Amino acid sequence: MGCGNFFFTVLITLSVALITYNILISANAPLKHDLPGPSSRSAFLVDPVIKMPVERSSSGKKRLFHTAVTASDSVYNTWQCRVMYYWYKKHSDGPNSEMGGFTRILHSGKADKFMEEIPTFVAQPLPAGMDQGYIVLNRPWAFVQWLQKADIKEDYILMAEPDHIIVKPIPNLSKDGLGAAFPFFYIEPKRFESIIRKYFPEDKGPVTKIDPIGNSPVIIGKESLKKIAPTWMNVSLAMKKDPETDKAFGWVLEMYGYAVSSALHGVDNILYKDFMIQPPWDTEIGKKFIIHYTYGCDYDMKGKSTYGKIGEWRFDKRSYDTVMPPRNLPLPPPGVPESVVTLVKMVNEATANIPNWGS
Repeated sequence: MGCGNFFFTVLITLSVALITYNILISANAPLKHDLPGPSSRSAFLVDPVIKMPVERSSSGKKRLFHTAVTASDSVYNTWQCRVMYYWYKKHSDGPNSEMGGFTRILHSGKADKFMEEIPTFVAQPLPAGMDQGYIVLNRPWAFVQWLQKADIKEDYILMAEPDHIIVKPIPNLSKDGLGAAFPFFYIEPKRFESIIRKYFPEDKGPVTKIDPIGNSPVIIGKESLKKIAPTWMNVSLAMKKDPETDKAFGWVLEMYGYAVSSALHGVDNILYKDFMIQPPWDTEIGKKFIIHYTYGCDYDMKGKSTYGKIGEWRFDKRSYDTVMPPRNLPLPPPGVPESVVTLVKMVNEATANIPNWGS
């Protein structure tokens, strides 16, 4: 058993090294480590209005995309994936939907008991210690494996996350070789230009070519993603190994890795602000397609937000890191925004209808 584990670790390490070499040659973007970078990040309060019009094709032919979600086998990731898959199934055949197949890319290296409930591809994690405790680095490596080995019928991919709830059927928002991505106000390549230049050299153009995105949510052509994914993996690993970059980017480091890699391969993105909302800051569903429940929602019983302080009523995914949320969570008090009410109702509907919930 020990020899087998050693052989597998060596094989994975050699694969990573080979992919790295190929990317450095093809992208002509050497990963240097000799430029200084900022030592701290600051908070930004204003989300810029960044949006491009998206025209629907008049050909009538659907451009199906495959929804892919990377996840660990933790209780925390698993219950979110089960809820997410419930709503994917509910909306995949709806009006204007171009949602094709679905895959949970499980980067634990082994099958779990939910393989029959959720279509799943088992990917190997990075060799022990390579992620330096930043488990998100397994995401690009998992995509590399999936794209190489899986039989993906669709020509496009939607990269989503476990804590996404699909609110309505999603059309293919990409167009003319462009990806479609949600713009994040805290991804600011221009602000970190000196550090970005380690990975995006000047001969590649201005840093404004790097979109303010992460890998998710993004709808992108499958062939484009096959080119980007190995670069995304290696740029992210290089960023994590560099102390200045790691300190500057923190928990969004892998998002910067994807944004830089997309630009290195010349793949631009429609910055589609109606892609999703993030309660409690976004209060209305409107025309959005996804609820991303990354932030905790805390309110007093009069419906007033107590963000930053545990409220008399709260919903926070982190409350359920080791146990699944129970069925029939209490609804928010009157006055709480539509987005939060809808979120809890959708979680409750999913848990009420998923067989063997809690097991």
